[in-house]
Parts: sequence; structure tokens; C-alpha cells
Amino acid sequence: MSRNAVLLALYVVVSAFGLFELKSANGTFGAKFLVGLGAYGVGFLIWYVMLTAMPLSVAFPIAAGSLIVATQIVGYLMFSEPLAWAHIAGIVLILSGITVIFVRL
Repeated sequence: MSRNAVLLALYVVVSAFGLFELKSANGTFGAKFLVGLGAYGVGFLIWYVMLTAMPLSVAFPIAAGSLIVATQIVGYLMFSEPLAWAHIAGIVLILSGITVIFVRL
């Protein structure tokens, strides 16, 4: 697995976890909020490292698309948010686009 793929996977997992913690926090400045904020901050640092390793025109669509997919899945699994066929079709399209861009690397 390439360094870029590892950075991307780490970015998505850490950022999605941070967003999950922020969403499930009972208020600002509680433990969950601070953990979520910290994880999302670490995700930002990983994003910065990604920018040094990849061109912006490649890094941004891959990172943004991957995070959208991850948050859809977290929302469905952890918050019982609906995942309609339109969501699934969107996820498939996003993953197809990410694959096309990532293969270019």
C-alpha cells in the first residue's frame, strides 16, 4: 500500500471519528466534544501532510469524497440515519471518481 493510500485512510478514519464524537457530544466543552475536536484537529494535520505529498487537484477530491462516504456510513451505523438508494448511488459514484483519480497516482 502506498504512503498516499495510508495517509488517506488515516485521514478518513480520524476525521470521521472526530465528527462522530462532535455529533454525539452533549454540549460544548464536554469530554466527547474535546475528544472529537482533538481527533478532527489531528485529521487536519494529516490533511496537511497529504498536501505535501500530493497535488491539491488530486488530494482534495479524494479526501473530500472519502470523508463524505465515511460520514454517510457513520451516520447510518451509529445514528440510524436513513441510507436511501440515492445515498447508495451517490456513494458508488463518489467511490468511482476517487478510483479514477487515485489510479492516476
